[in-house]
Amino acid sequence: MSERSGKQAAAGEATYYDYAMILATVTIWGGSFASTKYALAQAEPMLILWIRLVIGMPVLFAGLLWEKSVRLPTKHEAISLFLMGFQGIFFHQAIQSYAMKTAGAANANWMMIATPALVAILGRIFLKEKISNKGIFGMILAAVGVTLVIGRGTIVTANSGSFGSMGDLIMLLSVLNWAIFLLISRRVLKKDLSPAFVIFWEMFFALMAATPFSIFIGSDFSAIASFSSGTWAALIFLGAFSSALAYIFWFRALSIFTVAKVAVFQFLQPIAGVVISYFLVGERFTPWLFAGGAMILCGVWLVNKK
Repeated sequence: MSERSGKQAAAGEATYYDYAMILATVTIWGGSFASTKYALAQAEPMLILWIRLVIGMPVLFAGLLWEKSVRLPTKHEAISLFLMGFQGIFFHQAIQSYAMKTAGAANANWMMIATPALVAILGRIFLKEKISNKGIFGMILAAVGVTLVIGRGTIVTANSGSFGSMGDLIMLLSVLNWAIFLLISRRVLKKDLSPAFVIFWEMFFALMAATPFSIFIGSDFSAIASFSSGTWAALIFLGAFSSALAYIFWFRALSIFTVAKVAVFQFLQPIAGVVISYFLVGERFTPWLFAGGAMILCGVWLVNKK
């Protein structure tokens, strides 16, 4: 961790730049579910995961160079980073890829609102992190706002996903898994490790797990040659942005803010998903979108208010 980040973490301070990075992260992740569904038209879930990890590695290595933290992990660090890479990258992204075969993109974004509540509860239990009464009210307000955005924010079409599919159930598992991963990451980042260092080696170990697993289950690597330009665009977005740049930003935020404060920004993710869907597939907005969006912004502000 840089000296600046360490001082901020100790003092509980953050700059507009830090907040901008979190907003960029949830915007990127807001479009990841739609991008995954798009890529699934030509590729199977494990192949998508393997490709996005390969594409993400050069971006993460550039992050290492930027932070001047290029080194091999110690034996103790390697064990922790391998376990985190397996659970938080390989397993998490794999189950999400399989979930998106049957889950609706809107449902997936909607279910992510459970993450801040789970993180706040688990963070209070295991990390002794506190959240004020204003913060609790802000989380409730943001949750109601997201419900409005997803339930009423766009005009429902015949292509909208319905809740209750096997993919939706897998997404619920993904939400719990992600909440646990955030808590573990916060604890690791408290050990003065660079965010870029942590995510690079987690992604490296995730790729080491995904490669033999993809071969074992018989993934069709020959399908790569037939990918359309649209599929490649989706994969580049998933690899370079969703799996690499967004994780660097997110881990930096975890080194500065409490877990609960970082996680509450995921209430903004469905907003980003709805906006991206408008430009990609032409979904139409309703007035409820703006009402719900205002509630989400107020909720995030209350959680982060001193």
